[in-house]
Amino acid sequence: MSGWLREQSRTYFDNAQTARDYRSGMRGNKGPLVFGLYLLALIVAALMFYSQNTSQAMSVVEAQGTLRNFYRAVIGMLAAMVALITPALSATAIVQERLRHSLDLVFSAPVPPKYLLVGKMLSAYRYTWMLLILSLPVTAASVVLGGASWSDVLGAYVLLSAHALIFTSVALFLGTLAPKPVSAILWSYGFVILYCSVTAMIGFASAFTRGFGGSSAGMEASWLATLNPFLVMETSASYTMVGTMEVPNILFTIVFALLVSKLALLAAGAVLSPYGGKEVYGLRIHGLLYLAGLGAIASPGAMRIPGMAADTDILAGMTLNWILLLLFPVLPFITCYGYEGERRYWPNGPFSIRRMLDGTPAGGLPFLIASILAVAGGSAAASAYAGNALGPTFLMYVAYALGFWTFFWSIGRLASSALLGAKTARTSQFCVFVVIAFLPAPFLASVISNDFAKSYVTLWDVWPLHALMSNDAAFAFKAAIVGFVMGVLGLILAFVSEISLKRRLQESRGNTKHGLPTAA
Repeated sequence: MSGWLREQSRTYFDNAQTARDYRSGMRGNKGPLVFGLYLLALIVAALMFYSQNTSQAMSVVEAQGTLRNFYRAVIGMLAAMVALITPALSATAIVQERLRHSLDLVFSAPVPPKYLLVGKMLSAYRYTWMLLILSLPVTAASVVLGGASWSDVLGAYVLLSAHALIFTSVALFLGTLAPKPVSAILWSYGFVILYCSVTAMIGFASAFTRGFGGSSAGMEASWLATLNPFLVMETSASYTMVGTMEVPNILFTIVFALLVSKLALLAAGAVLSPYGGKEVYGLRIHGLLYLAGLGAIASPGAMRIPGMAADTDILAGMTLNWILLLLFPVLPFITCYGYEGERRYWPNGPFSIRRMLDGTPAGGLPFLIASILAVAGGSAAASAYAGNALGPTFLMYVAYALGFWTFFWSIGRLASSALLGAKTARTSQFCVFVVIAFLPAPFLASVISNDFAKSYVTLWDVWPLHALMSNDAAFAFKAAIVGFVMGVLGLILAFVSEISLKRRLQESRGNTKHGLPTAA
């Protein structure tokens, strides 16, 4: 235990990589000059906004509203700074080390990939906090003028730092995948745009149901509303009722940011670690635990929703499958294989439970099944704890999930066996998933929109996700049928892919054409 504590202390509090990056960044006049220009721009923007909105006579109420808007503008500028600057600080950290061919030198030392990644993340995160601290004179003016209180400012800063941690860690992970610095930056900004768009929709939904703005006093709202950096001025004082206790939503957001950063660091470590590294095991174990926790939190059977007449089993089954769609971005890395990359992506069989956590292709389907069972188990456990146990209808949606993901697993296997490498296979599987799972909806809506919610068989049923679009009991039976059909098709395609792989290996005997090794 003491050895583990010393290792964590060395990684997080005495990280040589963090000290090196900080010294190199602050060496010379470049760093202070950038910070000075940033502070000057912030002060000028705040002065322009303030002078523009206070240049005319107004009542006390109007003046208070204007000062509140001034505070919103200042925090909005800080949120824009977090969204624009933090991804760029860490996105290129690893890809530049790779281009300089210094990663091998770093990993030749007796340190795990986690040490390097944590050092890079902390060095970038430190700059974010320095930028936030430099903005204190402007936010202090909001407090002095009466537009906000110190508790508002402190809450907003804590939330912004949590969002910065999410952006920094995810950008660091994307940088481990990117081949060039430009790609890393573009991918990181793409994630930020997607994240802010999704969380904004969630936040505005909470705004309509609870009502934001006006007073700085606390209000009850879903903690999900605090996940958008541009809403921190409205949500920093919100809370969630847990039993009879008012729990500040800031605490939930901090925990969420820590979990996301932990998962991102594990994913980045899995990319950088050699074949058989413990980072891959840690990533998959954490992924299963996160899915189980998400299933428990989102379980309709554990909630008391006023006026909800729908069957809890159906709602839980629909929620199960919507949560599992989070696997879509990583599905190609779980299922596809090829010989042109690392050894962990070489084919080692179609199905092996003991390979479920090591990141090899044979563990792809077992891991997908384990993910389904993790979400289902978390949802069922939470419902049972709330005294609302799930029934057989829920199992129909579990069967649907098993068939759905087995089918797309087989698509990855088939593409890997027919094409020339893992990268091409991943791209092909991604495109097939989009074409089958997402594109039919707008086409069918333009042709037969009136049959969307019909319980009888319609052309809409060729779209696999249509079974998740209604809480009608007939759709649960449709889900089971669709899952069974997709599962059978998936097994057939997997069998065909194994035959194709064996034929390619026989044809490559004695040569290494297309990157295939010499067959034994």
